[in-house]
Amino acid sequence: MIWLAAFAVLALVLGVYVFCTAPSRRSRALSLPRLFAHRGLHGAGVSENSLEAFARACEAGVGIELDVRLSADGSVVVFHDDTLARLCWRPERIDALTLAQLRAFSLPDGSGIPTLQEVLDLVAGRVPLLVEIKNGRNLTRLCAGTLERLRAYKGEYAVESFNPLAVRYFRRYAANMPRGQLVSLPDEYRGAVLRAGAGALSHLLANVLSRPDFVAYDQRMDGCFSLRMQRRLYRARLARWTVRSRSQLQAALVRGESVIFEAGLGNDPIDPADPLA
Repeated sequence: MIWLAAFAVLALVLGVYVFCTAPSRRSRALSLPRLFAHRGLHGAGVSENSLEAFARACEAGVGIELDVRLSADGSVVVFHDDTLARLCWRPERIDALTLAQLRAFSLPDGSGIPTLQEVLDLVAGRVPLLVEIKNGRNLTRLCAGTLERLRAYKGEYAVESFNPLAVRYFRRYAANMPRGQLVSLPDEYRGAVLRAGAGALSHLLANVLSRPDFVAYDQRMDGCFSLRMQRRLYRARLARWTVRSRSQLQAALVRGESVIFEAGLGNDPIDPADPLA
């Protein structure tokens, strides 16, 4: 009798896990581009998330992964960090400054912080875009502003976020727009959520909220149970980040996964002019 009860509890737990972690029903049918340059093709005097990095990606014919945040006056700007410290050597938060104030600061290559609209105008449908919604204050306004600009854009794109509430926003208000759930190891969530929450996010339990069309996973998670479930049980569409060598890139492509890569880094560097070399 005891073993029957234990089996019933185990079956219930497994059933809840399967229900919560399932991607959208259209995940298998989604056609996701194979290559995305992480924050554009930057390096060698070209800053990440800069217009020049995006222009280089367009010239190379590879997709672009980029990050969006909201300025204090509601402009959707392309910038990875929540503060200017790493790239502009200033302590201010992006969401505490207006667009005009942000224009006063330069990226390391001397260029300005671009808006999402400027990037869309530059790319103009030449390559696919993967737009990451960064977590932070005014998340709903950021999602709404991003959606407004993407709806008017004629090129190919998808959205993704670490925050399942952001992905859920697009599920609710733009159901046909491809959406992805970013995932990493539990330590990457510490400070933003409690330990239990970090574990739940890392194991993709919040998919019950977002029902993503694809999962973009930290390549350090390659052997994790949650990723094995996405591959084998759901046969979900996957994207691997951040790939820094040709050997890692080719391993992902062999499995049919998309790749978010950094060019020219690592011991087996990816050539920006020939990412598949």
